[in-house]
Amino acid sequence: MAWAHTKAGGTENGQQAVRALGEAGQALSEDSEGTESPAYLYWVDAGELRVMESRVYTELHRPLRAVPLLREVLSGYDATHTREMALYLSWLAVALADANEPEEAAAVAERVIFLVTDTPSARVAERVRVILGRLQNYADVPEVAALLAEHPAA
Repeated sequence: MAWAHTKAGGTENGQQAVRALGEAGQALSEDSEGTESPAYLYWVDAGELRVMESRVYTELHRPLRAVPLLREVLSGYDATHTREMALYLSWLAVALADANEPEEAAAVAERVIFLVTDTPSARVAERVRVILGRLQNYADVPEVAALLAEHPAA
């Protein structure tokens, strides 16, 4: 529900997205004895919820919430899951751009691009386009300019 509200856009939907995240967190932490758990709990655990929270906060342009969550998720993530690592890093790059940290966003974007060359993925390729589009606002920053020059077709 949080993701659906986020993608619907608008202030009201943003608030509903945050509320849905809170409800999901509460459902995960509650003892389910005697109560019926939401259907999504069969595949959602605390780690997956952190990923969803970070994605929602990134899309809502709330980098002060998104960046720490993404760093936490990525710090314990199995690097052998290259595609997922690239996707999570892509959210971090966008959140860093939103946080007015274009140099770090460019460095993370470079890592995403490197990962996608080893594991082609249409979804990751689309995320690279999103990152590079977001970084266009910082084209005068040397690190960003170099990245954009090196990957113009991405």
